[in-house]
Amino acid sequence: MSNSPPESSRRQASTPPLLSVIQDNCLGSWDVFLSLFGSFKETRTYPSVLLLQDPPVSQARLLSFNGFVPFFPRVRKPWVAFYVHQCFLGCFSVLPRFTDRVDIMSLDISSQKPQFGSRLHSFRLINAYSINSADRRVHSVPPESLFPDTGLPLLVVGDLNIHNPLADPLRPFSSRQVSSSALYFELAALGGFALLNSPGVYTRFPLSGMAHPSIIDLAFANPLHLPFVKSWETYLPSTGSDHVPITILLAAPPRILSPDVSGGTTRTGSCSPQPLKTS
Repeated sequence: MSNSPPESSRRQASTPPLLSVIQDNCLGSWDVFLSLFGSFKETRTYPSVLLLQDPPVSQARLLSFNGFVPFFPRVRKPWVAFYVHQCFLGCFSVLPRFTDRVDIMSLDISSQKPQFGSRLHSFRLINAYSINSADRRVHSVPPESLFPDTGLPLLVVGDLNIHNPLADPLRPFSSRQVSSSALYFELAALGGFALLNSPGVYTRFPLSGMAHPSIIDLAFANPLHLPFVKSWETYLPSTGSDHVPITILLAAPPRILSPDVSGGTTRTGSCSPQPLKTS
């Protein structure tokens, strides 16, 4: 049986007024990978771009799925990967930006025509999977890699393995958890980034049942990208991973707004990004 999207989905994706970006941690599992892609058939909608952490790898090759083109660090076991819908590639130019790292990469997306009804022709996606050190004080992806100063609209997503009250306001945290995550949230605030997660909505439910649910899969938008974020949602069914698939919808806002120099911006829509403030 073919895994290709139906013809109707391909026609809809050829002129996308609204783009869907999906984030998930696959735990390196082929079953989780198939379950995630199978869920799109149930909803009859196919995402434009998937940003996966810990994608399954077989014999040093990333697994494929009909209708999508993978982009990933050129190493034997990449920790992150993008899967881009073929119809999306028919409308946009995609440029993967590789480094010598296995845990982070970015994708520049551009088109000849302005995107989302604005004057912007390009935007960037960053995908990261940050691993804790043995004492959980050091993370493999440093904050400066996640929140660069760029003139492009930028969306940052990843399994960052950090815990912070801004994402999970009702949970008690240790001083070590707060101090290690503060470096990331402070740098994000300095760059004018907004947290897209809905506070208190868990993104990881440990399979063992011994640990508490947590919010470690995070998404941030810089001031240039924030007006185009329509929603952050977790409506997709479970894939068998201990992480929840996350859908971020991008669309033109009712009116195009220019961010002010302080990084703030006024916007409307169903997504309520969290302001980040340094102490």
